[in-house]
Amino acid sequence: MSAETQLYAALSAYAGLSALVSTRIYPDVLPERAAYPAVVFSRERTVPIRSISNHYFGADVAMQIGCWAASRSAADAVAVAVAAALTAAGLAEQGRTAGYDPETDLYATVLELEILEP
Repeated sequence: MSAETQLYAALSAYAGLSALVSTRIYPDVLPERAAYPAVVFSRERTVPIRSISNHYFGADVAMQIGCWAASRSAADAVAVAVAAALTAAGLAEQGRTAGYDPETDLYATVLELEILEP
C-alpha cells in the first residue's frame, strides 16, 4: 500500500477531521475553487531501505499535510484534528510550520511526518 493510500485512509476515517473538512482531503494540490477549510497532502521525499546485499525492505517516505483555511485559528484547528487522526492510525507528526498565501488570503498549518512504505 502506498504512503499516499495509507495517509488518505487515516485522514478520511477520522470523524473529528471529517466534521471540519468533510471530504475536502486532496492529494498534491488544492482544486482551484475548493471550499475551505481543506487538507492537501503530498510526498516530499522517498528513501529506499536496502540491506548491504541490496535486499529491498521498503521505503521511508516523508509527507507534508497542509491544512488550509480563511483564518489562522481555523487552520490550526484542522491541524489539531489531522494530528489526532495520525495518532489514531499509529502515525506521528514530526514537525509543524505555519504559512500564509497573500494571493488567496488563506492561512496554512503544515504538518510533516514519515511513513514506512512496504
